[in-house]
Amino acid sequence: MLSRIEINLSYENPIITTTSRAMLADIYRLSRRFNSVDIPRPIAVIYTLFGLELPTYINKPLLHALKAWSDIGDISETEGFGESTDSNMVFTDSLIALGLLDGHRKTIVEHTLNVLVLPRWHTDSMRSKYFAQSADSLLSAPSHPTHPALPIPGTSLTVPSPLHFQLHIITRLSFNEQGRITHHRDFWDIKDVMRLIPGVPLAQWIGTRVAALVLTYIARSWITSDGLSSSEPQIARSDDEDIEQGISPTIVTSGIWSATGG
Repeated sequence: MLSRIEINLSYENPIITTTSRAMLADIYRLSRRFNSVDIPRPIAVIYTLFGLELPTYINKPLLHALKAWSDIGDISETEGFGESTDSNMVFTDSLIALGLLDGHRKTIVEHTLNVLVLPRWHTDSMRSKYFAQSADSLLSAPSHPTHPALPIPGTSLTVPSPLHFQLHIITRLSFNEQGRITHHRDFWDIKDVMRLIPGVPLAQWIGTRVAALVLTYIARSWITSDGLSSSEPQIARSDDEDIEQGISPTIVTSGIWSATGG
């Protein structure tokens, strides 16, 4: 991946900004370290401190603390001169209107960052359906759970895991004529970021619906009050105003109709 990146690449996300390929390479190596975080055994730490060679049975981790992976979603590619490999031309026109196309190829990737705490405690609720371990099965199970769930001890039931965190990311990549990445930017939705905080998804689920109900009530009350004000009867004019403005055509028509016996 780093071989397809320009030296003066700029990378941006809501937290960090890099201006060179070397800086991005260091951050990339650091992030790879967090793909799988294990807690070593205490005796293994002692062996390491004294520079001793670890036996095989000690080198195994005490606990798998964290596992991270990404699920790739939709990928859209566009060309800056109006040629697009994306079937959605309205999307391309929107990019041109926003000034995101400057003559170089653009790629937009939608993906989801998954972080699972204590992965060994979890089971995949969907793997038993699609990846059954049988001799005639040609499907290989993925290296990470697709739907992590916590099993209920003593039963075959599972519950959604509160230790599974997801962050939806939209990545925009800019390429030059040589096909190298010149700009990389990640976009995060504030709603998705807030959902990473424990308890916030439930509060957000309730709060957004209550807010919608309140706005609906205000809108209906406003429309009702406007309707009542527009349907109020007009103030009757005095006889003096009728004399000054003449006889109303409605009154004349009614008199003629009565005289003719209509």
